[in-house]
Amino acid sequence: MTVRFDDSLPILVDTIAAELGDGAFISGVALRDVTGRLAFFTSTRLDAPTIERLSNHLRKKLGAYARTDRILAGPDDFGVQDALQDSSAISISVGGRYLRLIDRRLAGADWLRTPAPVAPPPPRFVFSSLKGGVGRSTALSVAAVDLASRGRRVLAIDLDMEAPGLGSILLNEGTLPEFGLIDALVEKGLSELDDEFFADLIGPSALADRRGRIDVIPAFGRRSIQNPGDVLAKIARAYTENVRPDGTVGTILDQVREVVDQLAVPSRYDAILVDSRAGLHETTASAILGLGAEVFLFGLDEAQTFQGYLALLAHLARFVKQGSPAPEWLERITMVQGKAPSDSKARADFASKCRALFDDAGLGVHRSAKATEAPLPANPFSDVPWDEDTRDEDLLLDEGSRLYEPLAILHDERFRHFDPIQQRDLISELVYKASYGMFLDRIYQAFPADTEECI
Repeated sequence: MTVRFDDSLPILVDTIAAELGDGAFISGVALRDVTGRLAFFTSTRLDAPTIERLSNHLRKKLGAYARTDRILAGPDDFGVQDALQDSSAISISVGGRYLRLIDRRLAGADWLRTPAPVAPPPPRFVFSSLKGGVGRSTALSVAAVDLASRGRRVLAIDLDMEAPGLGSILLNEGTLPEFGLIDALVEKGLSELDDEFFADLIGPSALADRRGRIDVIPAFGRRSIQNPGDVLAKIARAYTENVRPDGTVGTILDQVREVVDQLAVPSRYDAILVDSRAGLHETTASAILGLGAEVFLFGLDEAQTFQGYLALLAHLARFVKQGSPAPEWLERITMVQGKAPSDSKARADFASKCRALFDDAGLGVHRSAKATEAPLPANPFSDVPWDEDTRDEDLLLDEGSRLYEPLAILHDERFRHFDPIQQRDLISELVYKASYGMFLDRIYQAFPADTEECI
């Protein structure tokens, strides 16, 4: 049978376990190189005949997915101690066994980064989706307008450099800045960004209420629009790792975070809204994992939504140790049903699918003590007491948990071709509140309690 990528790790784990026992995984580590080929480094000293026999066995079992140089090495071999102590190794479950894996990648390495802890004020919000057309950028724009109408100073950032749209929604020809985020990432690879550059990176939106402010960093600035032939050349360099003066390397995640951190100053802004690129690209990792933000995952009630987010959430589940409490960052991930129907039963069905999605991904519901710790009585089962006033969700979900409850943005045909600069009536609270009220309430929950009265 031909071994494929999905077969390779289970084969490695089963073979090692059969020969060395499950204890080999406690301090050992697997290495998967950029092509996908595998090797295993053990902390246990093995004699030469054992290494040769097991190496040959692994090569036979793994086929093309066996490393061509050394597939098995012990603690005294060159470089093995460094591998055993490599901090980039992630712990994953393979066939019920936990394996430490060093996963070398030419692209997508930022997805191996542990989600950043919550960022200090001002609060950050990431708007992400698997594809366009789900209302992600429109929701961000409505949120920016509503925040500004309440006196808030907002910075909106378009991180979608391959399908930019936020700039054209929030800015006009007169307010478009000289540069865009693509220029910030390109220039950052050559020199530090100064105040003069940042002044030419940010444009003010005319949609802001006089009480507040909406500043915008578009993906493309005026120079990119005037020189479209250079845009693809800029994109190629924007994704390039940045070698800092001290020799350390900054990935796209590091560079995006540095730009946001430099601007996220409470004296300047009250909220940072980031429009992430659609899909599961490297820049998506920088937004979802790297900013310490509240993350909204937009989707429609269709198979593509749940298939794509299952891949994302199952990957994130690898950062959660089995049996441990839900990590803080998981509380900051919220599903959003875009263009939701008015039918409450249809929305409830979407919510049910979201709960199943988290469960299938390995981030399932944490049962409350109320549901699991009550002893069964010795009397016949028909005599078990039942509280009719207790809701099913109270029995199943931790109190205060919002992990599995999506937000809904009701479909409104008026927002199909959202152009608030030309259609100012769309940014009237009386118009957008009916569809976006629940979503906006969730945003305001992220503000510190002592600011609620100002909002």
